[in-house]
Amino acid sequence: MPSTAQLVLVGTNHTRAPVAVRERLAAHDHGRELLEVLTGSSEVAEAVGLSTCNRCELYMVGADVAAMREAAVGGLGRLSGHAAERLEPMLYVHHGEAAARHLFGVAGGLDSMVPGEAQILAQIREAYESAYEWDTTGPVTNRLFHQALEAGKRVRHETAIGEGGASPASVAAELAADRLGDELSTARVLVVGAGRVAELVAANLAARGVGSIAVANRDATRAAALASRFGGQAVDFADLRAAIAAADVVVASTSAREPLIAAGDVPSGRRVLIDLAVPRDIHPDVAAVDGASLHTIDDLEAVVERTISLRHGEADRAHEIVAAQATGFRDWMAALEVVPAITSLRAHAERIRVSELERARLGDLSDAERERLDALTRGIVNKLLHRPTVRLKQLAAEDGSAPYAAAVTELFGLAAVE
Repeated sequence: MPSTAQLVLVGTNHTRAPVAVRERLAAHDHGRELLEVLTGSSEVAEAVGLSTCNRCELYMVGADVAAMREAAVGGLGRLSGHAAERLEPMLYVHHGEAAARHLFGVAGGLDSMVPGEAQILAQIREAYESAYEWDTTGPVTNRLFHQALEAGKRVRHETAIGEGGASPASVAAELAADRLGDELSTARVLVVGAGRVAELVAANLAARGVGSIAVANRDATRAAALASRFGGQAVDFADLRAAIAAADVVVASTSAREPLIAAGDVPSGRRVLIDLAVPRDIHPDVAAVDGASLHTIDDLEAVVERTISLRHGEADRAHEIVAAQATGFRDWMAALEVVPAITSLRAHAERIRVSELERARLGDLSDAERERLDALTRGIVNKLLHRPTVRLKQLAAEDGSAPYAAAVTELFGLAAVE
């Protein structure tokens, strides 16, 4: 990695962009394509993309911050269908330590709709592993994402910010309970989808004593397996309209690219529909159906506020952990900048050591004596260079690496001997 490596984050989340924009970014099978386009350019050496229902972020490493930012905005603009000038107000951009701090905060659940929610850590791991498999990562992003996962684990182990199991799934269940009140015990719930979020929704509703749960999924086997866990029944996907008509609550969470449920699929009558998918599973026009109460993932924030009221006291400790991890990453990045100078200095010292031993003409020494002398001179060199090496890394972390690396290179004439 060149000594001029810079870390840049360009992204958006649920606080900056509406679901209509976020779903455009998530609706394309663009993860690999976008990263390969970015790293195929001269501006971006490494890239990892993080896309969830609440965010779409690009972490990039290269020499030119402005060029990386422009490349990211252009790529996201093409996917969102918005011109750069319209999309840019919805984006945030962070450099260096600030970018690392943001990612570590995301990993710790501090930037989620529900602070402390644990699902994001698995999503970060999956995003990194995918980028690693696609060969778009490198030394900086490898270190960055390993430390992000460590930060997330520390927050969960060392604070109580995640206590209570709050997640978008549990918030959706609470919303349904709020809307139905005493009728929840006799309510008929239809869960559309059979993935992890759908499973959590079903578990949360079952824990609240819902009357019955039906599961619809394109994979009938998965639908049957999930329904059986909660004493419910699987619904043939071809019968989805009939299942919606029979349900009091419909919770949708699939990975479909287009809405699965349109206004024509929902009969009039009192019915709560909750869409946790991005892209959306339920067309916005459903909100106009008489008696229908449609809630997207962005609508859950009011319920979230009540759910997390007891967690705010833990946030300060979580932020301390994130800050410490970010500082450690900053110091590592700074040290990375001076590695070429340190490597050149040590190579220069080694050349002098070997040259002086050869000049001494020690041919009359035994092999054992020669080995002891070699170890002695090597030890002297290491001791002499240890403190300058440590201080060079420390000063780089405190004040930036360029002046000190340049000074070492100039004082020892390293450029001339390389």
